[in-house]
Amino acid sequence: MADVIIVGDGGHSKVVRECLEQQGIDTIIGTLDNKYTSYEKNGAQFRAPFDDFEQYKKDTTLWFIAIGDNKARAEIAAKLGDVSYATIIHPTAIVSKTATIEPGSVIMPLAVIQPDSVIGAHTIINTGAIIEHDVIISEAAHVSPRATVTGGVKIGMGVHVGATAVVNPGLDLGAYSVIGSGAVVVGDTEAGMAYVGVPARKLDR
Repeated sequence: MADVIIVGDGGHSKVVRECLEQQGIDTIIGTLDNKYTSYEKNGAQFRAPFDDFEQYKKDTTLWFIAIGDNKARAEIAAKLGDVSYATIIHPTAIVSKTATIEPGSVIMPLAVIQPDSVIGAHTIINTGAIIEHDVIISEAAHVSPRATVTGGVKIGMGVHVGATAVVNPGLDLGAYSVIGSGAVVVGDTEAGMAYVGVPARKLDR
């Protein structure tokens, strides 16, 4: 077993903690979040400001960034630099033996990852989401509950796919594009743009 420090103490962190505990491989030793103003002990764990992270790097085996905002996760990973990350896979998730799950990602309950798919670092595959074969997801993305990403899709860095959305086969979703809940994506998306509806249409900004 390895010791893990969790970065972030909001709603997403609650789910990550339960997934990590049910995975049963690693032990959470502390939480870093700037809502704490000083070091404090909480049972067997500690809480401390994130700004103090440097002092914990030498004593920590693994880290995990448990923050729901895609851009924030990417920024914190850049700040932390060269550290090792836990990979969290809930025991009810189905993950193909040929799929690749990169460090710092979480696969939540009842999610399905099909053959030869790649889940990039610091990515969230949320409850009941389906990632079909040969999908490539870049880092710091989020596929929301019960969304379906069909075969051969490429998802750029920081993309958010909303709950129950469907992404049709072979499409390319541009970095930090946002797919609204329930949308059905039938064409490639532009970086940084939002898409809603059935079929999905680009929102003017």
